[in-house]
Amino acid sequence: MPEQYRHFDSRDLSAPFAEQLINNPADGALAWLTNILATQSPALRASNSILLGYTGNPAAIDWIESNVGSPVSSQWGVAAALLGTPWPRIAGWLQRGGPHRLMALDTLLAYRKPAVNMSPLEQVAAPVLPQAPSRTDFGAALNACLAVNSTPRIQSSIAALARLADDILRDEARGVAVTDLPRLYLDPAPFREASAILARHNAVVDGMRENLQNLSREFSPKSPLG
Repeated sequence: MPEQYRHFDSRDLSAPFAEQLINNPADGALAWLTNILATQSPALRASNSILLGYTGNPAAIDWIESNVGSPVSSQWGVAAALLGTPWPRIAGWLQRGGPHRLMALDTLLAYRKPAVNMSPLEQVAAPVLPQAPSRTDFGAALNACLAVNSTPRIQSSIAALARLADDILRDEARGVAVTDLPRLYLDPAPFREASAILARHNAVVDGMRENLQNLSREFSPKSPLG
């Protein structure tokens, strides 16, 4: 029942979501997940929206478009990019404004060339923007967006998009097909580049953990006998 997962975050949902991907692929997993998201608080729903991408079901884009709202976390955009949302639809979100404009900017940023500050699965999936516009049209759309609304968040996003435009508009095959995203979520190891990406990620995590432990020992109270 969806209600039992009402307060679950994406880590808590990981195991039951994986079970759904195995036993109820495509439409079944999407229906299960959206029923849960509908019961959750806006903040938790925004955080968990990333899981929509790993359903591998393009129908999830319609649900995202209908349900995105404040707070607009970057996870909405990452999910939309994983699902292969094409440029014409994203351009429509930019023109629509509000939460859709913020999500559109985050979606475009999620289409950038894989980088170490992305999650390992995003790096392996390496989504590429379908029906990408020309560099000129891309810049014009961003300028039009900035002319309508120039909040600090929008200014920051558009500056990043302008800087990364060549990476976002690159013409190459994506790393993992949309239909294979459930398999990626369940077991990334067999996919190309996954082993190297996971190894780098684990090394970074281990290094951060070691630094935190060193800081903890450095600032821990000294024993009177020490």
